[in-house]
Amino acid sequence: MNRKYLLKLICLSLVIFAVAEIFILHYHRKKFKRLTVDSVKTIDHSPVFRALKNVTYFSAEKNKAFEKCNPDTSADRQRLYRDILNGISDAKFGRVDIEPGDLANTAHYIWCGSKLFLYENYLSVLSIVRVYRPMKIVFHFNQLPTVKNLYNSWFQELRQSLPYLVLRQTSSVLRCNSSDSLNFGLEQLASSIGGGIYFGERAILTYVPRKWKQENFLTYLTHGTNSSDEVIVFARYGLVDHKVTLEQFKENVYNVSYECLSVDKFNEVMTQLIILKPNEISDVLSPCLIAPKHLYPEKIINNTTPFGGVARSLHYGSSELMAAQPGKDPNDLIPAISHQISLNPQPGKSVVWTFQHYLSVLSALYVGGFHRVFVHGDIPPAGKWWDKLKRENVTFVYMDNMETIYQQKAMSLAQQSDALRALILLKYGGAYQDRDVLWANPVPEHIRRYPALMSYDWPLYEEWPRSNNIGVIMAKPGSRFLRKLLDSYWFFKASSWEYNGVLMPYKIYEMNPESILIYGQLQIICFIRVCHPAWHEGYIRKFEEAEKPTGNFSLDEPHAFHFTYPKPWESLKSFETVKKGTDIAAQVGQRLMAAVERAGKLHLLEEAT
Repeated sequence: MNRKYLLKLICLSLVIFAVAEIFILHYHRKKFKRLTVDSVKTIDHSPVFRALKNVTYFSAEKNKAFEKCNPDTSADRQRLYRDILNGISDAKFGRVDIEPGDLANTAHYIWCGSKLFLYENYLSVLSIVRVYRPMKIVFHFNQLPTVKNLYNSWFQELRQSLPYLVLRQTSSVLRCNSSDSLNFGLEQLASSIGGGIYFGERAILTYVPRKWKQENFLTYLTHGTNSSDEVIVFARYGLVDHKVTLEQFKENVYNVSYECLSVDKFNEVMTQLIILKPNEISDVLSPCLIAPKHLYPEKIINNTTPFGGVARSLHYGSSELMAAQPGKDPNDLIPAISHQISLNPQPGKSVVWTFQHYLSVLSALYVGGFHRVFVHGDIPPAGKWWDKLKRENVTFVYMDNMETIYQQKAMSLAQQSDALRALILLKYGGAYQDRDVLWANPVPEHIRRYPALMSYDWPLYEEWPRSNNIGVIMAKPGSRFLRKLLDSYWFFKASSWEYNGVLMPYKIYEMNPESILIYGQLQIICFIRVCHPAWHEGYIRKFEEAEKPTGNFSLDEPHAFHFTYPKPWESLKSFETVKKGTDIAAQVGQRLMAAVERAGKLHLLEEAT
């Protein structure tokens, strides 16, 4: 046989082999297509089960991982890392020892549409991290979660905190309120050698059942739903290298199904099980819980239901109530000293102390119960009202202004003041008060036993559930809350004083609720002659509603009045206007004058000259 003939024979063989391969591939594609459209009897006729029949292995994508956060966006410049890799195990559910190979190591979380990544989504991912404890989480998306006003930064936190989080973009359309995400997720499980677990966007895993160590396929869902949000699918292996047909895979997935519980059902069942079968909760209670919508950390901090305990375990690593507690030592109090800051917009020029500034200091000494007031600044204040305070327990403390914070420039005076008050209280403890604050009642000792105190502010800031005003704030030296507040200045918005000064204090409270007591009556904010009692229900309102009347309150309820605008109030321009006035500001001023008179300091009630 010559060489030329041998070459032709080889070529002919290759052609025949290629034709055979095409025929075999065509046959199998028709078979798989037939499998996806054949009706299969199921134990449930919900839209989710119907969606399972339409899964196709061949369309599963393996796109390149999305590599990096965008350092140019505000959301990714925030410092949001949290130590969340430690697992949790609630004794109520029984301990399940997981050995290598017991569970699939990859979790798939599929994100639909273009929307915010909310707190309920965050808890779902935390349950993957803390309860299932995978070696990798693949976050599949067509469009990354949107960012608005920087409250819902939960996704950015996960990106900074999870070393094994993989972002994988898909060209597939993932519509919300449909079965698209479930279809896509099952394709990922089917195409994986090692299987995996699929989580719906609001599905929470409360514990790992013992049966997961033996079963190959398990599905948990809310019956009757048309959404992929409320599903967990566990698959020990996929189709690859396991000689499992697509039909067998789908049948195994949807034929072994259990219910995902609503919060109400979970609380009811848990309560009954704890009473009746305290040692048999594991494998009796469904491990799938659906997070409610419109959920915020403040709704779980003091939530005494079983769900509250689970949510705290996921978020904080402990099911214990997270509210701040007073110190056990009755003598360990927030110091009875008050601080003010006087920064000068014009270098080398003193700030002229006004009559209202004067009243603010007097109110701290003669009404608020503080033994001393320290005024911190880069140049002593001036003016007749400042001179009148020189014989009182008032001390000026020289302090350079802040040039940078975390080596960042361009801080406004308001931002400098916010950061400086945290530094001052961190060092000395006590109260900080703005110069437009007048004390109306002292803060009792039992309240001063808490590690720190602040109150809510009244305006609504888009998706932020609340905000805090630190124009009055109290703390013990070394306060954890203040350390976290200063840490938040790693990212500050030079164009928005409210972000670091009003919004971030609330965010820090959410993340560290044990570090500070939210005490609504610490101060009342008065804006455009309307005072907003933050201890009343429904106190939050839009800025355009600022002048609407609020509920009635007593002068004895708030400890401090914060007159933010206008400056000064008409009734706080002189002793004469205070005496003749009838509005709330005049009443606070009159109470102060009576206290000074009782102290025998009548000379302090004379006009300055």
